[in-house]
Amino acid sequence: AALSAWGGAGGLQLAENALPAVAVDQADGPDGNRLVVLTPNTDRLDYALTGNEPDEAVAHSAGLGVLASWRGLGLGLGLMRGLLRPLQEAGFTALRVLVEPPLRGFYERLGFCLLNPQSERHTLWSPGTGDADLDWRAHPRMAWALPGRLVVGWRAGTWARTPDQDTATVRLAGAGAWAHLSREGAAVLVHQLSVDDDVDNDDPARWQTRIHAALAELRAAFHRDTAVLLYGCETVSCVTASLMRAQWRVAQTACEMQRDLGDAVDKHASPAA
Repeated sequence: AALSAWGGAGGLQLAENALPAVAVDQADGPDGNRLVVLTPNTDRLDYALTGNEPDEAVAHSAGLGVLASWRGLGLGLGLMRGLLRPLQEAGFTALRVLVEPPLRGFYERLGFCLLNPQSERHTLWSPGTGDADLDWRAHPRMAWALPGRLVVGWRAGTWARTPDQDTATVRLAGAGAWAHLSREGAAVLVHQLSVDDDVDNDDPARWQTRIHAALAELRAAFHRDTAVLLYGCETVSCVTASLMRAQWRVAQTACEMQRDLGDAVDKHASPAA
């Protein structure tokens, strides 16, 4: 869905003022649609990215950022407000964001509500234990659905939009598990981890042992300087607790919030609000 540029001749409208020196550009990228705030010399000040899962009417925020020297001027609020009506006109019914606890108030000001009290998740990390990183070319990506029982997982749409050269699907044969991976800078993100399903998985202790074995095998496939990120771990979970006892650390805690794009969009989309 194409997002129209927002701002106009008067410049980008912020909470209490306008900045005539900046403009809003719109472009399509690998993560979906983008709105980018630009200075006259096209330096990027602020960006907002959106995407959506296949056949879903809910748009997902894929990123929002403001240069440090331009924060506190309302650019982030203005850009997020500017997304609401174009998304509605493109046929989306809601916008969903992944929010760290300190930013909940920012999104509540825009009409976002906590999607589910149990939606909070940890991203855990632990360093690799190997002498070199995995040869990504030897492990081409597979379709999103993996065999076995799901342990943790991200979104199918995010996996589909990640460039092939930055992905790998790995069979962890020793532990009887599969993992979808992507490169994220100097780190590796586990998009999905599944363990072969058998009757032993009904035993909680056995289940945790198999998960730990799969992750130990995965860490051994990456250099000691490479961080392995495990997204989607429930904050209250025996599995998460056991991983943290095994020295997996919390890199991020976030929850999902959602803004319905109904008749009330005008109230929150107004640049002067």
